[in-house]
Amino acid sequence: VGWDIYISPNIMSDHKATIIKRRSRMFLVILLEIVIILLYECTFSSAWSACTQQQRQGVGRMSQSKVLLEATQTKDSDKEKSSRKAPAWMKCVNGVTPPRVCALNEAVSKLAGVTLEEANDLIEIGAVWARLDALTEDEILDQYYRDEDDSGDIGGYGRMRYADLPKSWGGSRVVTETEPEDIDSYIEKMESMRYKRILTPSSLPPGTDIRIYPKPRRFPSCYHLADPSRLLYEDTTFLIVDKPPMLPTQPDCSNYKECCPGCVNDLMGPFTQIDGTPVTRPLICHRVDSCVGGCVVLSKSGSGQKVFSSLQRERKIKKVYLTLTTQPVPLGLHVHWMWAPLLARGETAGPPCQFVSHTPPASRRKARQSWTRCVLEVTKCEPISIHKHDGHTYDPGNITHYQSTVRLVTGRKHQVRAQLSSLGCPIVRDTLYQPIAGYTLDKLGDQENDNEESMDDAVAKCRIPREPIGLQAHAILFGGVRARSRTPWWGDGRKKNT
Repeated sequence: VGWDIYISPNIMSDHKATIIKRRSRMFLVILLEIVIILLYECTFSSAWSACTQQQRQGVGRMSQSKVLLEATQTKDSDKEKSSRKAPAWMKCVNGVTPPRVCALNEAVSKLAGVTLEEANDLIEIGAVWARLDALTEDEILDQYYRDEDDSGDIGGYGRMRYADLPKSWGGSRVVTETEPEDIDSYIEKMESMRYKRILTPSSLPPGTDIRIYPKPRRFPSCYHLADPSRLLYEDTTFLIVDKPPMLPTQPDCSNYKECCPGCVNDLMGPFTQIDGTPVTRPLICHRVDSCVGGCVVLSKSGSGQKVFSSLQRERKIKKVYLTLTTQPVPLGLHVHWMWAPLLARGETAGPPCQFVSHTPPASRRKARQSWTRCVLEVTKCEPISIHKHDGHTYDPGNITHYQSTVRLVTGRKHQVRAQLSSLGCPIVRDTLYQPIAGYTLDKLGDQENDNEESMDDAVAKCRIPREPIGLQAHAILFGGVRARSRTPWWGDGRKKNT
């Protein structure tokens, strides 16, 4: 690198000779660096190939095990994804009627690819919706409240099809028991509704958007209401029935018939009002989870609904529940707090389960704005005996089970299930709250136990129950009316003689 190239001063000046020397040295340095890089790459590549070959020969078994492990994990993840696929009853077909006036069953038959008889069955069960113009105030009242003779009396036939209410009612608005809904706000919401359930054969104008559920969701437990003993109480205004588990209190989007009001009307009716007017369809007065059985109150008219709602606001309705757990539930009054925005009607963000906090809010203002108080009282908790194949499919094993009597003071969504789970006593078969047993919102700030990550993992395991859970709406008392449901599905807890 340090070589000098001799340039005669007679040929060029000293300045030009210096420049040529510098350029020559730079050229030699760059050439030498290129040669070194090429030699290094050749040596490294040969060494790498030899190392790779040695690794393949020496660690072959480990590589095979790793491949098998990855294949197994991929297979398990594929199974998990396939198990999470939407069920057939959730799939709907959207289409447009032909450019001519046609019968509804004809349009359903062509769009859903079914026969005319099957199309008639889909219409009858309530699996067909049509997109119509916004309803006027008179049309809403005619459809939901007025008598057949157009007298204008509210609640004459109880024809309100509450399954038609959109799921997004209320948005992020918090709905509590002390917030009644007047007729004006009801009309305003109904006027914005576009899709309407079609239950009778009719003709649709050309170009009408329709939605069809070809595989409606079925509820076989509906037909248990054919047992006359499940009618617990009846007077001129109210009906109280013992709802079997796995039957919804409100109609499904694909099935208007197989729900508590529909089956009560078809299997226990006909019913009449105080003036002898026949009841077309009873109205539901309160909700009970689908996986929970027990007392459900229905009204023969809209006036009965209003009376029941006013009694709820005044806290004059007493409800008693029976619970089945594998851990003893602490006796006494339990006051917890739910995050209010998750209780808003139509709120779909966040987990499907409800978390509670055992710590009261810092101020009354925060309590009013963001928290909802949940109160229940456990009056009795005792061990019971459960017998396998005693009218159910639950296997108790050798685990001790406890039956508790719970008096509900406030009525919130999933209140009993959420509060007992937060106490570490989840209800049997409640796959929605068993994974989060013992978790509460006031423990989120605990950095030592890393509760936030573990809570996320627990929520990911929550699933909607597909079997009856260990919870029963056992008794209800209001306005001099008393009713008590029959023995729960897990039995009376008595020991049997062997």
